[in-house]
Amino acid sequence: MLVAASAARRAALAQQTVKAFSRGAVEVSLRPALPAIDPTLSVDADIIVADLETPSQTAALLPWMAQRRGSAGVVALIDDPDPRWARSALQGGINAIISREAAGEELPLALAAADAGLVLLHPASVRIMLTKLLEPPPLDYQHEQLTGREREVLRLLSDGLGNKEIAARLEISEHTAKFHISSILGKLSAATRTEAVTQGIKRGLIAI
Repeated sequence: MLVAASAARRAALAQQTVKAFSRGAVEVSLRPALPAIDPTLSVDADIIVADLETPSQTAALLPWMAQRRGSAGVVALIDDPDPRWARSALQGGINAIISREAAGEELPLALAAADAGLVLLHPASVRIMLTKLLEPPPLDYQHEQLTGREREVLRLLSDGLGNKEIAARLEISEHTAKFHISSILGKLSAATRTEAVTQGIKRGLIAI
């Protein structure tokens, strides 16, 4: 089943799909929009190709996938997908996310992945998602922002200084130094000083 708003687009995709399955017979159903969900029926297609040209079409795909019945593979043609949308689509069972201007073997490979129950992603989508995945988590309510003084104490901890040395370096009492260290451990959810230093490096609080 090919879903695309433009009749010309549906015709072009149909031609590419038939060519991709040249070694076997294929029946293509063309639709301008996703069919309405009927809770009593499953979608009569082995593979669904959705051409997502507008934000509204993109937004409609995920809830439609969540409600549909059957095990049809799903291929999304979309330009510059939002990483959060791509992750949700993968969690929802989508098989392939490729560019709307897919060339060469991209569409045939996406169709083959959907037919085999595999997952295929456009390289740009993979790079964006990996970048987001590898970014350090933000300091949220579980990881409060350190004060300027706590940052100083954390940097001195990374130099291997003890409580007395930190207190002397910052000209504060040893009791105050202990208080700052305890606060740092709590804000970074760290059990030890070493773990606090590791968290500080990951979060860019300590220059390396």
